[in-house]
Amino acid sequence: MKRLRVGVASVRTWPLSFSEHVARLKALFAKARQSSVQVLALPEMVLSGYECGDFFWHPWVSEAAWEALQALLPETKGLFTAIGLPLQIHDRLYNAAAIALDGKLLGFALKTELPRDGIFYEPRWFVPGPKDQLLKELRTGLPAGTFVVEAGGIRIAVEICEEAWRPHRRIEALAPQIVLSLNASPYEIGKPARRRRLVAESSYRYRCTYLYANLLGNEAGKLLYDGESLIAHQGEIVAATPPFSLAEYELAVADVDLDPMLTTRLRTGFPVGEAPLITRPDLQWKEPEASHPSAAPTAPLPDEMAVTQAITMGLWDYLYKTRHKGFVVSLSGGLDSAACAVFGYLAIARARKELEPAALSAYTISPADLERLNVYTFYQATRQSSAETFRRAEALAMALGVPFTRWEIQPIVDAYENLVSAWLGRPLSWEMDDLARQNLQARVRVPALWMVANILGALLLTTGNRSEITVGYTTMDGDSAGGLAPLGGLSKPFLKRWALWAAEHYHWPILAQIAEATPTAELRPEPQADETDLMPYPLLTFFEEKFLWDGQPPESLPLLAQESFAQLSLHELKTYSQRFIRLFRISQWKRERLAPTFHLDKYDLDPRGAARFPILHALQGVPA
Repeated sequence: MKRLRVGVASVRTWPLSFSEHVARLKALFAKARQSSVQVLALPEMVLSGYECGDFFWHPWVSEAAWEALQALLPETKGLFTAIGLPLQIHDRLYNAAAIALDGKLLGFALKTELPRDGIFYEPRWFVPGPKDQLLKELRTGLPAGTFVVEAGGIRIAVEICEEAWRPHRRIEALAPQIVLSLNASPYEIGKPARRRRLVAESSYRYRCTYLYANLLGNEAGKLLYDGESLIAHQGEIVAATPPFSLAEYELAVADVDLDPMLTTRLRTGFPVGEAPLITRPDLQWKEPEASHPSAAPTAPLPDEMAVTQAITMGLWDYLYKTRHKGFVVSLSGGLDSAACAVFGYLAIARARKELEPAALSAYTISPADLERLNVYTFYQATRQSSAETFRRAEALAMALGVPFTRWEIQPIVDAYENLVSAWLGRPLSWEMDDLARQNLQARVRVPALWMVANILGALLLTTGNRSEITVGYTTMDGDSAGGLAPLGGLSKPFLKRWALWAAEHYHWPILAQIAEATPTAELRPEPQADETDLMPYPLLTFFEEKFLWDGQPPESLPLLAQESFAQLSLHELKTYSQRFIRLFRISQWKRERLAPTFHLDKYDLDPRGAARFPILHALQGVPA
């Protein structure tokens, strides 16, 4: 029997925080050795951070990563591992992993497949490693490329993130018995299940133990890494780290028996694989003295819980990295602002519950500092504000136990309207000046919120959702104001579904009342509804998916929608689709100016990351 103890780690990173990463990895390696781990998989770019952006072009960054590697190497005593870093060879930069065994470097794996879709822009900074030849790292003379290491009779190879999602994977030719998979895989709704299928299938198809390690946390502001690292053996997920942890790192360990896998390879005539580039026949793997108790991994979280964990983790990381002292939310009584208040509250509550004082010190935050954090909410009433929205806002704040203040801002609105009316030489009216008067109310709400945020040192949250962002249903310098938009990656229909779930899960019935209420901006004298101004939100989401992401032409949208929205006539669908195209076309300049948004699903409209559309274009909808 050839049993090994293997491990996977998720690690919280911060671009360019080299000394912090070295200290964190030293502590992780010590814990792995205490657990008698022999082979350990780490995430991608764990030394520098994955999202260094154009800093990767600065030579000192790869040099700092190299120095961090040298400081860390002695700590790999007793381990086989691969440590991700940017590596420069012959004036070219590679996404690489330093392969280390027992304190010594063996070589470097170079990433051969660089993602360039959606949120990923790796070819901007890196060149792909060659698939059919090896390079030489100049300082060490060690090989760099894709190859297999045979240590103590066990074949081990490295796979880096995107390589696992492409056809014709190199590990097929290498035929390793153990694969170390280094990943920087941000959370998206639905991705955990897909990832688990990939990892389990990889271990089955390639007859190997597959060690999948992922980054953890909100590394650089917008991408949220769930930190779910997986151990798969013989087609089964046998161990996993907890997702969305607030810890510095998480470690999962499992004992694997390689003999049954060898039997399967012999029985099926599995390819022997390329000859190992590096061999260590003298290495003696030590049989684990006692079986390691690895709890069976749980199923992926439901989407509503996963999104809650992702956003609260993201808000916590943003808070401690920016040193803000809480959150400010303009609480209108509607769903979006309610969700922002809830997520802010839960982020702070999670930190208080999950982080012991010793863990807090890693974030240079004291327990007293943590206790002082809060969510400050404000209801800003105008003549259009209703008693019902005030009741809902106040009730939610009471349910959460957060500070709540009502401000009467109509006198400020009147003062601005009087100024402009005097300049125009006529009174303002809703018939002639509807949009301007609506926008003024939204904008008047902002200066005092910014003032509070500045005085408290708190973070003002922008409350808009992705459905509104898609069609520009937001007032620039009004409700769009803020330093972070935690809901910008979620559609309105999903938000409603989430709120109904959260109301039951956390026992906040007021949240269900808010979710079921008709969405309204309350900016006009007569009753106002978002879906009257726009279209039914489910239809808006349908158009968004078909037009922006499936690439369907504008004229096809009404016909495609007929089956799912049979209650609407073709004429209505044409009217709505034309409105959708027009609003999307004239709103790109707004999307260019929005606060940073969390990436939560594949439908990401961030113009600085995932979706590059022109500000000016001539696209028109189909006439009704």
